[in-house]
Amino acid sequence: MIKQIKFVIFTIFIFNTIFLLGCSGVNFSQWRFPYMMEVQQGNYINNEQFTQLKAGLTKDQTATIIGHPLTTYIFKKDRWDFIYQDHKNNNLIKSYNISLFFDKDDKIITIRKQGELF
Repeated sequence: MIKQIKFVIFTIFIFNTIFLLGCSGVNFSQWRFPYMMEVQQGNYINNEQFTQLKAGLTKDQTATIIGHPLTTYIFKKDRWDFIYQDHKNNNLIKSYNISLFFDKDDKIITIRKQGELF
């Protein structure tokens, strides 16, 4: 009976030791439960594409270079917004916003950029 109790205590001790050693390499400041995957949302635009944009391009030419925006304004057909956000572990890693304004002939008149592109 005493041998069985000693064996159970020894087994629990070994199991706890192995468990704690296995967890020792975990950096708890970056560990999240449940796992939160990296989320990239929006239009991916790099510097090469952005430098091709210039005043006077039509909507079709613009769409060929950087694509169509994910959403458009119902009441403002003369504005396209391209927004990108990259989240990792609920933290915003990278974000940018590009706004294009068109005239009545659907040609770019103004380009605004906030944030750093890829």
